[in-house]
Amino acid sequence: MVSCGIGDEPSRLHTTRPAPSASGSVSVLARQPLLPTFPCSRCHTDRKPDPRERALTEFHTQKILNHGTQGGWCYRCHTADDIDRLHLPDGTKVSFNEAYELCGSCHGDKLHDWRAGIHGLTTGYWLGDRERRSCPACHDPHQPKFAAMTPEHPPARPRTEPAEPKSTPEDPHGQEH
Repeated sequence: MVSCGIGDEPSRLHTTRPAPSASGSVSVLARQPLLPTFPCSRCHTDRKPDPRERALTEFHTQKILNHGTQGGWCYRCHTADDIDRLHLPDGTKVSFNEAYELCGSCHGDKLHDWRAGIHGLTTGYWLGDRERRSCPACHDPHQPKFAAMTPEHPPARPRTEPAEPKSTPEDPHGQEH
């Protein structure tokens, strides 16, 4: 086995130019305008917070909490006394637009990768303004694990690729002579 290192690469692959410096800004796409039931206080103002785990029968009946092993029901993340906000484990309140802070309080490795642009979706320009999606843009915060998916078939071969030699009665194996 021959070892390949950077020194083995042709000199034409090396550059003496420094990498361009980062420019532009990174903003996080707001989530609140995308939430059909926000602000929550429209309905929850006259409701007393009920921290008991139970099947919801009036509203949010489609919500199933399957996230983490600890109990806590809705108020593990939602703020009982300010329902339009979320809260971090230390009690700090954050908006739904800052849900990545709440997610990162338990999933610090993912938050680190998200901030570095490795995890999640960032759109925009390499050297310009970029927009990043928060965790709930891809993950359901109540059931964040993606469901199993069946992989699609591979794409068809391009028409520009040479066709396999066809067999003929004289040459049943399709070999050229």
